[in-house]
Amino acid sequence: MLVLASLVALAPPLWVPLPEPWGPTRVLRATRSDLGGPALALDGDPSTLYRTPSVNPAEIVVELPKPKEVRAFRVLVADRSRVVIECAGSAEELATKSGGYRLLVDARTNDRGELVAELGQAARGRVFRLWTRRLEGDDYVHVFDWHPVRRAPAESLRIVRVPNRPEWQPSDRVASEGIVRVRAFASAQGAESDVTDRVRWSGVGFRRWRDGWQAKRVEEGSEKASLVATAGPLKATLELTVFAYPRLHRRTDVGVLHIERLPRMDYDAPDRGNGPGWPAEGERVVWRAWVVSHHRPARDVRYRWTVDGRTVAEGALNLVADRWVHADLTRRWRQSGETIRFEILPPEWDANPGNNAREFRSNALAVGFWVDRRIWDHFLDNQHLQNPNNETFADWAWFVLDLWNGLMAAAKYPSISPGGLSDRVRLDRLVVVPTLALPLRGGLPSNNPDNSDKTVDLAWGFSAEADSSVSDYWAVKPHQGSPLKNPPPFLADLALIHELHHARYHIDSYGFDVHASQIRVQVDGKPMVGGLLPDRFVRYQKYPGMMGGDYSTIDEYVAGVWQRVAGKRARGGNTNSPSVIGEWLKTDLPRRTAWRFLLPDGTPASGARLWIWRAQPDPSAWYGKRFEGDPDLRLRLDADGRVAFDGTPFPKEIRHTFGEANTVLLFLVRTPKGDFVHFQEISDLNLAYWQGRRDYAEFEVRLVPPPGFSQ
Repeated sequence: MLVLASLVALAPPLWVPLPEPWGPTRVLRATRSDLGGPALALDGDPSTLYRTPSVNPAEIVVELPKPKEVRAFRVLVADRSRVVIECAGSAEELATKSGGYRLLVDARTNDRGELVAELGQAARGRVFRLWTRRLEGDDYVHVFDWHPVRRAPAESLRIVRVPNRPEWQPSDRVASEGIVRVRAFASAQGAESDVTDRVRWSGVGFRRWRDGWQAKRVEEGSEKASLVATAGPLKATLELTVFAYPRLHRRTDVGVLHIERLPRMDYDAPDRGNGPGWPAEGERVVWRAWVVSHHRPARDVRYRWTVDGRTVAEGALNLVADRWVHADLTRRWRQSGETIRFEILPPEWDANPGNNAREFRSNALAVGFWVDRRIWDHFLDNQHLQNPNNETFADWAWFVLDLWNGLMAAAKYPSISPGGLSDRVRLDRLVVVPTLALPLRGGLPSNNPDNSDKTVDLAWGFSAEADSSVSDYWAVKPHQGSPLKNPPPFLADLALIHELHHARYHIDSYGFDVHASQIRVQVDGKPMVGGLLPDRFVRYQKYPGMMGGDYSTIDEYVAGVWQRVAGKRARGGNTNSPSVIGEWLKTDLPRRTAWRFLLPDGTPASGARLWIWRAQPDPSAWYGKRFEGDPDLRLRLDADGRVAFDGTPFPKEIRHTFGEANTVLLFLVRTPKGDFVHFQEISDLNLAYWQGRRDYAEFEVRLVPPPGFSQ
């Protein structure tokens, strides 16, 4: 039995910060939010949230009716952050840092985003300012709580296992050599505080691993293990079961895993002439192909490198069973790209010839996958049962990326991408970590496998469930026909391609959908829904491809989003979602716009009245929107049925996120022949801009009689 002593020095007596209500406050200034508002950071409830829409840093400035004395603060944000707290007697003193101004706190939170800061001496002020910059993860600043506190001696202690995803429930089971993350909480007078960094830890059957604990190796069955936290007379124990899972794979197979480019280069590395993150023209780069032989060694395995169909290097590898071995190719960098192929000539006992060669474009975007050991073993045990050409997770990954490259090549639109998309993707990085190790540096195990890695352009993680089991999502399931037609994820995870589009910076096109329940408009005293529109209807987005629900195609709109950054490495992040997500919604709009409306018979809607509603927020839903109240614009069409704008009729501040999607307008055209409904997506304006109509774009609309609508 393995017993590990604490690596943390004995902490001083524990105390718990008890929140002191702010009392009446007035928010003088706060960074804009997309979830909640600044008042939720002051309500004393850490389950409520104030979040900025990818704006980092963030601030909240509050004013009290009378001065307040403070001795300590507690701040709870998302991930490691810098926190600054200031106070003054007035807003003017705060702005000028004069009079009663004091800098109270300038410190970093722990890796869980909590800071409890005692002041050297009591501070007194009427105006307080919180400023915080998120140092890890994306630029969405989360503030859960900001409160003055007072000290109280800890009365009890408990340990909580922290699930890798917030929606998971903690489990008392972990796979052999799996990772467990825990927190210790002290309580006093009904309040509780995270004291993980202030207690003494020890483990039976565990050893320290980065920010968690790694379970011992169990060869068969299961064994008990425990973690203990102590602080003075207080003690808490967490009992866990460490289990071995059966291994099924016995096939002897030699295969190519992934091919990386060296030296590794961050996507935002200084521009050397080809754009940030790319090597300089003619610079020496090394392509490193990783090869593995499962269950038996293999000597003198021949390999060959070809570039644009021409053999440029050959050699042989001696493979140790189950060890990754590499072969290198040195080339001079060409930004225009080359087609590189690496293939091996395996021994005759090779079980699967489908994974003996890899081919890619040298200037393709680099994809990195982080996989925990339980998932890696599951793929090795079962992938050949789903796809006989695949043996490992790496084989499956190449298969999915090749499908994606095929979709890119097929996305041919005359005015956007006549030859298909310019970009391609390749498997550059493959990292296998212990079970439940993800995420390595905050965030989600899927979206944020390793927030410190900037060498790939698109990153995703694959993790076991909370109890170290494998989700049914990855089960072997029957499928016939094209892998682009409703495949099980274990064959081809098309939803993964969708998510990696987000990591690139794409938005959800289905956020343009409008449902009947979102329209609360009345026309002449009667509801629009149930009159001009059916009681139950859904107005679906105009481009229902990869980001709109049909994962088997890349539509024209998504193609335009790709092409506007063709050839560029990641920007603002390589995970879902980067800071630049949806940036074109605000920037790529014609300078002037016009609409010409035609009646169903093709004649102009001369002199008709045009009412326009802009979508209002619905903070309860993704892409929440409500059309209600009076029209935002009341206009009159000219004799040719036309209305023109210096700019666009959309709001100046475009949003397409949780709680708000004002990227669709509701038009009502009122004519002597009746009323007609039209929905206008911002996507049409973006496409017009990409097609070259940057100064002026006119859109012709053939109106549809109720209960139909145009779009």
